[in-house]
Amino acid sequence: MREVVFTVEYEKGVDEVMDLFIEQPDLHARSMEVHATSESVWGIDKVVGPDEILTEFDDRLERVTSDSNATGMCGAPISEWHYDVLSSNPESRKIYSLRREGDGPRAIPLVAAKHVGEGLILRSERRGAQSRWSLLVDDTVAEIHDEIRENLRDGLSLTVERLGQPPCLLEDGRVQRNLTPEQKSALEAAVEHGYYDVPRQQSVTEIATEINVSSSTLQYRLNRAEAWLAHQFAGDSVGVDIDTELDPEDIEFIR
Repeated sequence: MREVVFTVEYEKGVDEVMDLFIEQPDLHARSMEVHATSESVWGIDKVVGPDEILTEFDDRLERVTSDSNATGMCGAPISEWHYDVLSSNPESRKIYSLRREGDGPRAIPLVAAKHVGEGLILRSERRGAQSRWSLLVDDTVAEIHDEIRENLRDGLSLTVERLGQPPCLLEDGRVQRNLTPEQKSALEAAVEHGYYDVPRQQSVTEIATEINVSSSTLQYRLNRAEAWLAHQFAGDSVGVDIDTELDPEDIEFIR
């Protein structure tokens, strides 16, 4: 199995929702769950951005999903498009959606499901002018690529990377899965002694004396714990791309 990354670039004016991503670089969406068959695609997206931009996103999503003339990225009519806002706050939305496409050339996840069948794993991301699909597939890459490229609507272009290993799907880019016991203890001690209070109740040196470790050791453990927490936040908020860096030798570009 290989991970394949399909990136579709949108010209402005082609898609009302994607236009907002193009206009607002602080707007970012990434799938939490996504599944597809040859007929339909469904899942949960997390959309992050400033409050006023998310309000505009809500309006555009409602208009697009209720448009009886809406089509997929390859021109097939959308026969059903249903969504529910699972959670909403000033910084993000979690949205469940189900979309079915009728007769005609279909979008990336539906084409992939047709060729791969059971076991397809995929995820999606939207930022700027790009809608990016990561799929774990077998040797059907060429068929999927050819069918999508031949049928993209006007104003859309396709770039495809074929990766020798699947780091983007199998790794989330975080420094480590869990805090070490020492880092956890350091963080708990810092919280307990008011290190993160405003104003700060005790310094690193004072806390280190309390728990009988050197101040340099405590500072190092806190730094590592804080870095881990920052990566957790970035991954969960989808506001930062923290995918593992790829070895260029593992990447082939399909022209």
